[in-house]
Amino acid sequence: MRVFAVTVALALLASPASATNSKPELMKVLEDFMAWMPGEYSSVPQVFLERNLGAPPDGEHDLFYRVFAPIEAPHLAEHVIYTQIRLDADDGPVFPGQQVLFLISIDEELGAVSISGRRIKDPHLYVDAHLRPEVWPELQPDPNFGGNCSFNWRRHGKQLRGLLGEFGECTMISKNTGQQMTWDAEWILNPDELWIYDNGYLEDGSLISGRLDRTHLRMYKARRYECFAALRYEDGSNQVINPFFMHDRGDVFTITTEEPEPRDIHLEFLTSLWPSSSGRNFVDLARLTLHSGEPGAYEQEDVIGNGWATPESGRVGFGTEWASARCKLADPDDPRFIEAMRYKAAD
Repeated sequence: MRVFAVTVALALLASPASATNSKPELMKVLEDFMAWMPGEYSSVPQVFLERNLGAPPDGEHDLFYRVFAPIEAPHLAEHVIYTQIRLDADDGPVFPGQQVLFLISIDEELGAVSISGRRIKDPHLYVDAHLRPEVWPELQPDPNFGGNCSFNWRRHGKQLRGLLGEFGECTMISKNTGQQMTWDAEWILNPDELWIYDNGYLEDGSLISGRLDRTHLRMYKARRYECFAALRYEDGSNQVINPFFMHDRGDVFTITTEEPEPRDIHLEFLTSLWPSSSGRNFVDLARLTLHSGEPGAYEQEDVIGNGWATPESGRVGFGTEWASARCKLADPDDPRFIEAMRYKAAD
């Protein structure tokens, strides 16, 4: 029996490296990547927790809203994803230099799904390109940026892990400045979250991009909801807004009241972990809150009404004596939803 066990062990040791990250495995990695990565992501849930439970050494992470969308661009690669970052929210300004094409392929020699991330040429002409199929044939990489380091993805337990180069680092010479730079990056992806660590250093080791505390930016996939709100005033009149559309990762919808002295009130929608200091209630909740304070910084006395539900329910709402609101998962084929998204892109 012992001889048999040793023989098996030696056979395993002699197995070729391709037994891990073989082409069939990489085909499944590619399939999962193309299924999991597309979507809209926000870092608001991370910042919400940092404000309530304490921030890491470098302070709060940035508020980013990021889109990853597959596009048809066979002149570039068989599999292409367009990505862009907006600052603060989905209607915030576009982060300069962060309109990027992911050109995706299987690299059997590396044993990875390899991505070349390329800035697009003339980015100002292609804001929200993922919503504009007519411009996809025009998209081209900017020859002055990128193309130096591949981003290699492999399975990592039940997640996918992307490393820059072979071991997470890549040293290159800038095409624009001639300076040597080293980039250190790790991305972790599952169907609901994308964690990003991405630091850049000059040759002397000084940080040019990223965080000294080396903590990941945690991006959470957003879902779009169809919402309704109704207000009842002292004179018996009603104000109804129906429908409007919100995402659930910190979106804010502002209502100007139809009172004798109009004022702005805000409906905020956030799905995130509840910041329970004890840890006993540290669970995901979808929370809908109507208030008269500042967006993202209201006090309890500003709250007009609120409700919460489990994210799995796909709906959340509340009703008070003079205010009610509810949201349910939007139907992506609803013409009203399609038009609202088209209007948002045009705006």
